[in-house]
Amino acid sequence: MPLFDLARSRAGRVRVFTRAQLPFVVGALLVLTALAFGAPASAASPLVAAAAVLILVATVAAALVPWERFSSSWQLLVALADIVAVALIRTEAMSVLPAVSMLAIFPILWIAYGFPPVAFVAAVGGAALMTSLPFVVRGAWPMSPLEWVNVLTLPALILAVAVIVNLAARHLRRSSLRLRASHETRARALALAHDNELVVRTVLDTVRSGVVLYDGDGRLVLANRTAEELSRAMGFALDQPPYAGDAVLADDRATPVPPEQQLIPRALRGEHVSNAVEWVGPPSMQRAIMADSDRVRRADGTLLGTLIAAHDVTDMADAAEIRHDFLRTVSHELRTPLTSVTGYLDLLAEHIRDSDPTATRYLRMVERNVLVLTDRMNELLAAASSDSPVSPRPVTLSDLIASAVRAVSPRAAHRGSSIQQIGASSDRVVLDPVRIRQSLEELLVNAVKFSPPSSAVVIGQHVDDSGIHVVVSDSGPGLTSAERSRVFDPFYRTAFAREHAIQGFGIGLSVVRDAVVAHGGRVRVGASASGGTAMTIVLPSADARAHAGRVPAGAVSSGDTTSPAWGQ
Repeated sequence: MPLFDLARSRAGRVRVFTRAQLPFVVGALLVLTALAFGAPASAASPLVAAAAVLILVATVAAALVPWERFSSSWQLLVALADIVAVALIRTEAMSVLPAVSMLAIFPILWIAYGFPPVAFVAAVGGAALMTSLPFVVRGAWPMSPLEWVNVLTLPALILAVAVIVNLAARHLRRSSLRLRASHETRARALALAHDNELVVRTVLDTVRSGVVLYDGDGRLVLANRTAEELSRAMGFALDQPPYAGDAVLADDRATPVPPEQQLIPRALRGEHVSNAVEWVGPPSMQRAIMADSDRVRRADGTLLGTLIAAHDVTDMADAAEIRHDFLRTVSHELRTPLTSVTGYLDLLAEHIRDSDPTATRYLRMVERNVLVLTDRMNELLAAASSDSPVSPRPVTLSDLIASAVRAVSPRAAHRGSSIQQIGASSDRVVLDPVRIRQSLEELLVNAVKFSPPSSAVVIGQHVDDSGIHVVVSDSGPGLTSAERSRVFDPFYRTAFAREHAIQGFGIGLSVVRDAVVAHGGRVRVGASASGGTAMTIVLPSADARAHAGRVPAGAVSSGDTTSPAWGQ
């Protein structure tokens, strides 16, 4: 559609022939057959014979001439030949077969559909020929107004029909073009969607993380290859409720996790899962899985589905466990001979006479280095016991801070520095005094080591509804943004510490972080007023103690940037 558009091919020519010329030929054969049986005299007339020959020639030309090689306007000759043939038959048989005029509808529609409006002149001329030819044959012009009306009415009607049909044809052409363009656009969009789906599937199957998407009703929409492997290890299918397995343990690698508390059921209930760890699989093939989940919503807020991402962190978990065991073993294995050395140094000091200054100087040097080794051993022991449970009890915060200040003050005095405690009050707080005092000492020791000699380290406190705040500030070199993001990593040492050979293993701040996180608190890293570093411990108040032991979001923060503290 349009019906009579000629495509530049043999198939197009055949299509136009069967839709335009062939129906006319069938109609003409019916009329000629009717005349042959009903009015033999009219059928044998020269006009009818000429019309038959003209129809035959036009039909052969329409079928065999390769019109597609020329301009399609040349086919107008075939339509005009059909109109002339109708005029000849009508002139002879109008009185016996008035319906013969209906044959003209076929070429008229062909002209209106298949040719531009300028061809209407030919259609109107053909209609005028049909109405005026009888008068030409008789040799007399119309005499009455009624005869003139008969001559002019058919051409006028033909013109009106041609205009209406042509407008309809043009509308159909535009509609056809729009439909074709719409179909091509949809086809391109569908092909692009298929390509994007293939790319997404390839990306998801390439990454080493498991990715699962469920719709709003909890039905599986998408799962990559890694997610399917992890689900098999956990003992369940991703597309079959309850989406939970039997061989699933908590992050302590010992406590079974009930089905309703496992990762996927929690996510589908709408819980926000972040850095959740589970051990899955049989004992001989256990794997550590860390998962996160979030809801996917449309722009209007309606729920589209739930996305779950799981990562195999078995190597990280094993490495952390090996490191922990190594620290514990080394610290205990070295502590025993170091204790023996300390004891024999005391005995040796009793037998050295004061009159031997050289031996006394050597002995004091050995004692100082033994104390350094003892400090390093204490750091290792603290790191090895960082996962021990907290034992909170009511204490006076100022007294606890003062005790830590007294413990570190001799070291500060050795460098000519001082430690100032400000904001002291009588506030009673609930916390583990042993671990928090150890954390405060670590912060003070760090501040003293990195501050210039003869400088002041300031420690202050503040308690309000938001929690317990303790700030340790120094006037040292400060930390870059990159260093702030790593300063709590075990064994991490800044460039300043390495360049200036500042002693330490780099695990003191990780001990601080672990102790604070065990209380449900967080550590903030910022800049002090003097350009150094300000470490802030924020602990929850007693009414928030129910969260102790859980790693809160932003347990370690640097300015406005927070990072999770799992696995340290």
